[in-house]
Amino acid sequence: MDSLRRELAVKELTTFQRIRTLGQLARITAINAPREGLPIAFQAMELAKKDKSDLAYASAYVSLSQVYLAMDSTDLAARNIDSALYFADRSGDKVMQGLVWYRKGKLDNFQDRIEASVSSFLKAIKLLEGSNDYATLGGIYYFMAGTYGDEGDLASQEKYARLCLDAARKSGLPDDLCNGYQTMASSFEYRFRKDSSDKALLQECMKYNGLAYTTALQLRNKLNTPSIIAVVALNMADVYAAYYPPTYRDSAIHYINIALQTARETGQKTVVASCFGQLSDYAVLDGDYKRAESYLLEALAVVNSQAIANGPVRLHIMQNLGNIAEQRGDKTKALEYYKSYMEYYKNFFDAEQLAAAKKLEARYETEKKERALLVAQQQAAFNKKLNVIYVVLIIACLLALLFLFRAYHFRLRASIEKQKLLQKEKEDVQLKADVAASKTRELELQKKEAELSARLQQEETARLYAEQQLLEARKQFLQKELLAGSLELEEKNDLLQSLQKKITEIGETDPRLRKVGRIITERTRLDEDFESLKQDFAQIHPSFVIQLQEKAQGGLTRVDLKYCTYILMGLSNKEIGVRLGIEAKSIRMARYRIKQKLGLDKDENLDQFIRTLA
Repeated sequence: MDSLRRELAVKELTTFQRIRTLGQLARITAINAPREGLPIAFQAMELAKKDKSDLAYASAYVSLSQVYLAMDSTDLAARNIDSALYFADRSGDKVMQGLVWYRKGKLDNFQDRIEASVSSFLKAIKLLEGSNDYATLGGIYYFMAGTYGDEGDLASQEKYARLCLDAARKSGLPDDLCNGYQTMASSFEYRFRKDSSDKALLQECMKYNGLAYTTALQLRNKLNTPSIIAVVALNMADVYAAYYPPTYRDSAIHYINIALQTARETGQKTVVASCFGQLSDYAVLDGDYKRAESYLLEALAVVNSQAIANGPVRLHIMQNLGNIAEQRGDKTKALEYYKSYMEYYKNFFDAEQLAAAKKLEARYETEKKERALLVAQQQAAFNKKLNVIYVVLIIACLLALLFLFRAYHFRLRASIEKQKLLQKEKEDVQLKADVAASKTRELELQKKEAELSARLQQEETARLYAEQQLLEARKQFLQKELLAGSLELEEKNDLLQSLQKKITEIGETDPRLRKVGRIITERTRLDEDFESLKQDFAQIHPSFVIQLQEKAQGGLTRVDLKYCTYILMGLSNKEIGVRLGIEAKSIRMARYRIKQKLGLDKDENLDQFIRTLA
């Protein structure tokens, strides 16, 4: 409870988390103080109304149902569990649905509606399969094991006992572990009762009781219900008393005293009364009737101090008191005890009748609701069938209308098709006339096309003849240009030879004249080489020189053209220098000058540009 209150103090909790935590706190508070749990459950409901989600409502209603059940208000508990089922189904959350069906199973079990209880538990198991809600599954298996044990179905009891322990180990919760061990202990006790010769079953029973006891002691600060220690200790004392020889009496009394002390600390008055009852039995065995009577009177005082006295326990105490007084020979006191017994029995019988009437009334209301639901379902099924009949009739009418419409449509379509056929015949006649006219036009077009083709062929012949004449005229012009250039070159060479001869006659010793003579000789050789190269190159690339000059706007000299020719031939600077008898540096300067004349950028490659022209 302290842990849950600390959790509620956390501001970051979502509304649904706060509702769920308040519900847990309400349920645990209601274990010992049912009416104190009710305001807490109402707080959860107020938050659910603000949240307005189906999950929130389902969680709040199931908490209210458990608190009302702790208060023995089964009618209110049933109403709230029905509301919880409604909202859980609407939410579609299987875990929440499983939890609500589990709580409904507990309510059915409390009302002794065993079949309904088992049915609810089985629905809860089916919904929670595959989930990690081992605490809820463990609770379901715990109740299923108890139900089958009471019915004598030991195989099913053992099955669910083992499932209960397995779920408890997975959940790791102390209360679940104690319940799981106790359920296994009960399973072996049931089987030992059936076959008391198998002492191994009794040993297993005490082993699991011991595990439940040690677990409860080790984790007592984490138990939701610390009274479980008293219950386990009392169970161990009962086993020692019922199945062990008298030599184990000290062990039984040891566990009775532990149960008595723990029950007093946790306010479990029924357990306290049971402990005094067992101590009284042992006092009777010792023949100490006075001490036995004292124990029973203490037990009676504890039972009477309860808000609602436990009727069967009180009757059992009064009967034992009467027996002890009778054995002791005190007939007067025995008579008083028996009179009290009869008075308590009458009150208990009346209360039982009233409780039975309430249970019957609650069961009647439940069955009435179930019958009403069944009638509603049958009415819904009948309405569904009636709707099906209406749908079939409507479909039949629609089909009849469709048939009539289709028949009219077919007649109309036949009439339209007949008209279309007549129209098509007219169109066919017209089409034949159009085809005949088209053929006539086609013959005329073919004739005109043949005439046009002949005319185009004549024009093509005339164009080819004109181009041939133009090429011939250009060839004659180039030949004349070449002849003029050759004559000019011969005249220049003759002039240079005459100058060289004169220089030779004037004075061969004059170095300047010799230098002039060498220049003339070199120029003559260059002209001869270039003329030869020009003739050869002009035959291969007739447009190369023309394109170069166009690019340079006529600014290239014969030496520049010669350099360009050598570059096109793929010669390197060194090879060009060898041929021309000049240094590579001079050639680089010449290449730079040519690039400027051609208008090329610094990054453009001269060799690549020249090759593109060829």
